[in-house]
Amino acid sequence: WREQNEVDSIRDMVEDCNGSFTPTAVRLQTVAAHFPMNFDYLVQETDELNEGDKSLVKPAILNVGEFDTRGITEKILASNSDDVELEDFLNYWIFLYESIHLRLYQQSLQFGQMTFLDEVCDLSGLSLQQFSPLFVTKVMSPWLKMTQAYYPETTRRIYILHPPAIIKVAWKLVTPLLSQGTIDKIRFVRKFDGSANDFVESASWLD
Repeated sequence: WREQNEVDSIRDMVEDCNGSFTPTAVRLQTVAAHFPMNFDYLVQETDELNEGDKSLVKPAILNVGEFDTRGITEKILASNSDDVELEDFLNYWIFLYESIHLRLYQQSLQFGQMTFLDEVCDLSGLSLQQFSPLFVTKVMSPWLKMTQAYYPETTRRIYILHPPAIIKVAWKLVTPLLSQGTIDKIRFVRKFDGSANDFVESASWLD
């Protein structure tokens, strides 16, 4: 699979970017613009760990409620799209996963202990319009299938902030594409009114 999808070339881009999580390829940058995320906590340098330090768990913030799924779907399905194809979309996520794995590997070697990633998914503003039939079948399905098949253990926990009233409908659309192992990682946080950054800084989310 890695050979067929030229993953080693994408890995070279990851290393050239020095862990910035910002791809140099223009098409991948176009995809990134539709999916706002914050990897600052993962790229922060840490010289040493104190006994009992929880810095071995690194959070990434995904502003899922702001994901422009309609815009990316229109670009991918355009008959003569010069911007983005499905391959570019999937390559962007490969770039992210490879970036994450490289960063965690480097920090694990540095500290002599395994370093893990937790996702903090902020659902503020999430709407059913983000789950159009075309997005679910043509974009989300191949994306999650690839993730589950080739990057199943990228995250340790997935924290869901600010789940809206439509979460039950969204859950029914997404969970059939997830393994039970991934579902078991998900934690809903229902009693937190602050921002995703506040949640991370509070440190109360670590378990």
